[in-house]
Amino acid sequence: MESIMKEHGRSGDTRDESQDKAFSVIDRRPVFQDETSAASEPRYPSVVEELKARTEEAERRAREISAAYRRIEEEREAFRVRLARDLERRVEIARVEMMRKVLGVLDDLDRAIAVGAGSPGAGGLLSGVTLIRDHLLQILASEGVQGLDLVGQRFDPAVAEAVSVQETDDPARDTLILEESGRGYMLGATLLRPARVRVARYSGAASPDQHPEDAAPAGGDSRDAALPGPRSRLE
Repeated sequence: MESIMKEHGRSGDTRDESQDKAFSVIDRRPVFQDETSAASEPRYPSVVEELKARTEEAERRAREISAAYRRIEEEREAFRVRLARDLERRVEIARVEMMRKVLGVLDDLDRAIAVGAGSPGAGGLLSGVTLIRDHLLQILASEGVQGLDLVGQRFDPAVAEAVSVQETDDPARDTLILEESGRGYMLGATLLRPARVRVARYSGAASPDQHPEDAAPAGGDSRDAALPGPRSRLE
């Protein structure tokens, strides 16, 4: 009896084990990972992260230094342009002043020639002074100095200064330049010296824009009434 019960127990245990083995489940499905999230958030070792941060900081500093260098170069170029422009202006002013001084020497030579022309026996000296004057005129012309020929033209106060007037009955000759007592000169567009001229003035009714001080005084010589001088002169 006891042996039968043991065999029955073993057979029962065998059935339980076979049933447990029959109901055991093994999950062999592949595990899928989110590749998108893994790619968007790469993870590096701490050393790589530190090197990456240092590289980005170095690139940022390099961009800032490059921008600062470009600003310095632009400011330096603008300073060079201003310096060159100022130097050209100073040179032009000095050149104009020098030409005006030379014109004074030319006036002295003209006066010497005028005196020598009325002195007998001064032919040789007069010829020498005339040659010097002509040579000086050639030098001035090579520097861009040009004389003004205003006789027969209308009076322009921008380039001429009226030292006397002469009345005329012909209205067409009003403000006409009759004579130059001193020649004017230009250096390019710069007025070196205005011409000193005698101007014709129509003796009829005064023009509406004529000022009282421009009219000749009563009982005086109308040639002593001077017209306005140059309105503007580049210094």
